[in-house]
Amino acid sequence: MSIVSDFVRSMADQAFPMIGEENVTIGATTLSCVLAEVDDGKDYSTGGFEIVRRLQAVCRTAGLPAASLLKKAATARGESFRVESVRMGAEFTTIVLEQVEKA
Repeated sequence: MSIVSDFVRSMADQAFPMIGEENVTIGATTLSCVLAEVDDGKDYSTGGFEIVRRLQAVCRTAGLPAASLLKKAATARGESFRVESVRMGAEFTTIVLEQVEKA
């Protein structure tokens, strides 16, 4: 890897515990992530309005499983979600978790 990647990994190892790492379980995989605040909102879909709760989790890309995470069941902060999207970078990946409740 590059000097920059090595630096980023080293600083993340120090920063994640200070920021507040939390476990996110996706399927059978448990990832150590930094979680944002839960975002509550309403989305309009073909069936009407849906109440949606989203939570973004940032984790190390190296810790991800080889299999796809999309649409898998997930648990974070004791709540159930599903994986809505995955934005994978060289060192970090942002996973968007979503709960949907019909209004």
